[in-house]
Amino acid sequence: MYILIVEDSHTQAKALRDMLKRHGYETAIAKDGKKAFELIRVKKPALIISDVIMPVMDGYELCEILKKNPAYCNIPIILLTALSDSRDVAHALQAGADNFITKPYHEKYLIDRVKSMLSAPKRRTGADNTAKSIPYFHNGENYHIPADRMKTFDFLLSAYDTAIMQHAELQRAQEKLRISNENLSHLNQIISIGNKSDHPDVILSALLKKTVNLLGYQMGGIFSLTENYQSEEFRYLYGKNPKDTAVMQIFDPQDLRNLLVSDVFTSGNSVFMSPGPDNPKSADFIFRNPEICNATILPLVCDEKAVGGILLFNGRNHPVPDKERDFLETVCSEISTAVERAFLLKRLEIANNETNLYLDIMAHDINNANTGALGYLEILSGTLEGNEKKYAENSLASVNLSIDIITNVSTIRTLRERTTALRKVSMDAVIRMEISRYENAIFHYSGTDLMVLADDLIGQIFMNLVGNSVKFSAPNPEITITVEQNGPDVVVCVADNGPGIPDDMKPHIFDRFRKEGKRSGKGLGLFIVGSLVAEYHGSIWADDRVPGKPEDGAAIRFTLKAA
Repeated sequence: MYILIVEDSHTQAKALRDMLKRHGYETAIAKDGKKAFELIRVKKPALIISDVIMPVMDGYELCEILKKNPAYCNIPIILLTALSDSRDVAHALQAGADNFITKPYHEKYLIDRVKSMLSAPKRRTGADNTAKSIPYFHNGENYHIPADRMKTFDFLLSAYDTAIMQHAELQRAQEKLRISNENLSHLNQIISIGNKSDHPDVILSALLKKTVNLLGYQMGGIFSLTENYQSEEFRYLYGKNPKDTAVMQIFDPQDLRNLLVSDVFTSGNSVFMSPGPDNPKSADFIFRNPEICNATILPLVCDEKAVGGILLFNGRNHPVPDKERDFLETVCSEISTAVERAFLLKRLEIANNETNLYLDIMAHDINNANTGALGYLEILSGTLEGNEKKYAENSLASVNLSIDIITNVSTIRTLRERTTALRKVSMDAVIRMEISRYENAIFHYSGTDLMVLADDLIGQIFMNLVGNSVKFSAPNPEITITVEQNGPDVVVCVADNGPGIPDDMKPHIFDRFRKEGKRSGKGLGLFIVGSLVAEYHGSIWADDRVPGKPEDGAAIRFTLKAA
């Protein structure tokens, strides 16, 4: 049979044509009502399927023209409408349409409607009935509806079918949304566990338990997740009751080397199985256990290589649908990421521990060597004169520099690893302890009873600041230390009579590895000072001892929080 399609959208017209052709119908396409009328005059179709909204002549106008023409009034016409308004049905009835189909439509529904229209008894619905119409007022508009009870009944049934289909679509959409939200919630819970910084064993066992419980499995295990990715053994087992765990324990390393599991490693593809002839012989080792009705093997991939897997078992015969398989693979991907992250963190922890061990050994042994060299050099310096004494004193200074470097490195380590809370610290005790280390320097310090929030590392601030002042102000260092309260802050100033700090260097002297001057060592001292002040929630800056005269000496000022 020949069906005329009237549709201005080329894409929609072609889709409808292909749909009808699959069911054996001959078709032609017109892009508007005017072109359709021209084709109808050449060859009369058995049925017209027309869109409503079109240029030149729309579907309603085409329908009215045909139904008023005795030659064409008996051609059944189906209008395609979005049915966004109840007035669409009234307009279709008034135009004389025989039926309507809402967009978007399912293929089966449209073909069933086409077959129904083509097999229905022929009724004269055109020119004979134009005078027989019923006035009808709806939604602010007047309509003249043809008094054809069967046509009206067909329209009512079509509207009812459409309502049922839309309701079913809504239910399907709601169910799909519910499943998507549920899957998203499950995935977020799994990701949350994987993002923790716990030990890999804790993370992986928690991931397995969460996966089994959330996805409705009875039991499961994770295998081949050793640190070197070589061992084929279960590392983590979980079952919802003791019997499940016992079932999991029968899958020893020998079983996991079978061809089925090897293929998972090689291909990196997931495997979903239920008992039956379709499963390979290599799956018998799973279904020999009567407690298992279906199984899922998911590969765990790290560095683009399958290094392990998740084995999930169900105690009920419930095949895994395709949509659930996709979600399982997404879950597996997230667990693989968590596995990779967990082992990277573990390796990082091991590397950090080894580094700290080496640093501890070096610091301990070098300090022991420095202590011995310092004692001998001090004795030697006291017995020598002239250049020999100068050489001994230079060696003594180098050993002291080595001690300072080791102390600074240890301070940085402690600063990075410290977990202690800040507490009240007496400024006076810390300052006087540092002053006592220098017998050949003149100090101007009147004492203070102020307390600040700090910890045991606060001494490193004064050790570095006073040490720099003594070094740069030699041979006659004169150092002034003041401590004053300014609201919630305690302001400290350490000033000296050295060469001062040029203005262009002042903003940068607390940068890491920035040398303080020509006599500087490794440039860590002021970086440590700045870091500690920041840790104590204070601020620090470089200044002049005499304002506006950097050549008359430097002043380092910083604030700490008053206790």
